[in-house]
Amino acid sequence: MQRLDALFRPVERYAERISPRAHGIVATVSLVTFIGVIVLGFVPVTRRIETTGYSTSDLQEATTRPEVDTILQAFEPVMDSVVLLSGLDYLFIFAGFFLFFSLNSIAMHTLEGHGRLVLIPKIGMVLTLFSRLFDALENLWVILIYTDPDGYATVLITLMNNSETVKWALVNVEYPTLGLGIVLALLVRFTSLLDRFAERSR
Repeated sequence: MQRLDALFRPVERYAERISPRAHGIVATVSLVTFIGVIVLGFVPVTRRIETTGYSTSDLQEATTRPEVDTILQAFEPVMDSVVLLSGLDYLFIFAGFFLFFSLNSIAMHTLEGHGRLVLIPKIGMVLTLFSRLFDALENLWVILIYTDPDGYATVLITLMNNSETVKWALVNVEYPTLGLGIVLALLVRFTSLLDRFAERSR
């Protein structure tokens, strides 16, 4: 139990540092940034990269050096767009981190005093932390590969593949956890369906 408390303590401090209203503002700004990066950044830049016949997703999913080298050669005419996409990816990671952390923080404030229900947004925040970490690492390995196309270490391909696998495994749990936390928070805020959980925690 002490280890669990130690794991949740940093996210609890983040959630409690500012008010739910402030978290709402952070979430709104992050959401606008999140959507803006996708619509104004990812979409046009990815389309330009895909004129080569490949996408950065193909690079991330490549498992052998010949596959990676073939994609890198195809990327040469649009390497400026590949570099730009890496920068946008970090902005996307940053915005997504604060968006999910703030939404989970609001859910934590709402579910406080409702027993174990409050664990759901706490778990969501931990999942967000690690999913964004592995997303950032995946992006780093990609950068190290395309910035040294002739001399990159082959182990970077394995690191890239493993980071992507772990990232998606976490994301596949992270999103439903956030959704569940929001639904529970709305039920607590606008109904009395979960009042029994508050009574048990007293």
